Amino acid sequence: MSSLADPRVAARRRGARPAAWTAVPWEGALAIALMLGAWEWASHHSTPMFFPSLAQIAATGGDLLASPEGWSAIAITYGRIWAYLLASFLVSSLLGAAVAGNVHVERFLVPLVELKQGIPSLCWVIFAILWFRDAEARIAFVVVTSALPAFFYQARDALRGIPRDWVDLVQSMRPTPWQRARILWWPAVLPSLLTVWRINIGNATRVTIMAELLGGITGIGHQLRVSQEMFRMDQTIVWTAVLVAFVILSNQVLSGLERRFLSYRGHDGVRSHA
Repeated sequence: MSSLADPRVAARRRGARPAAWTAVPWEGALAIALMLGAWEWASHHSTPMFFPSLAQIAATGGDLLASPEGWSAIAITYGRIWAYLLASFLVSSLLGAAVAGNVHVERFLVPLVELKQGIPSLCWVIFAILWFRDAEARIAFVVVTSALPAFFYQARDALRGIPRDWVDLVQSMRPTPWQRARILWWPAVLPSLLTVWRINIGNATRVTIMAELLGGITGIGHQLRVSQEMFRMDQTIVWTAVLVAFVILSNQVLSGLERRFLSYRGHDGVRSHA
């Protein structure tokens, strides 16, 4: 067997790194260790209301995660983020596809999207509280509208970026609409959509918590408001850590999808190995 056919040789020539070392870089571990050390030092030189010790935070986390109410709040918030983000993705992608294919639709929709971008998320939360009586409808409205512009523009630009030669080649085969979407559109838009999902996961998490904090009666945002009213910094840190874990796990899921569907791309691109 030639060396060119050996996948290990090909991986070395691409500059691939062992997954075990890239998963947890030592620089990141050092930064987290320094942050935890600084927090523990501050806890010994301040009151627990401001800087609770790591042991107290761990004990509080164990109590919250051992209670059904804690897991219920986590499940509700996680479900809201993914469900409403998916709804925003579907609506925005359809609008982006319509704009990419028709200039009159673009002239009609783009000014509305640009107008929406100029309104802060906090204003949309206030609008939702005033417009909707149901708390769930408020949160859904805020998350869907906040994520819409990024999904919209990525879908539109990804479809517009398809080379005309590719379009003509696929059209010459007389494909059905489903075949055209599977062969041409889906591979073209997938990299951009995975990127914008990474961006919107963090944005949707922040907006969902804000909506739950101001207008919700369930979820992690509501629990944060209760912690603030009780001056419980340890509970606030625990709920914040739960949100960070959600974003990290969601990014890992998206990374798995990238490895599955975008395996043809180079791993390092123009990045140097120094």
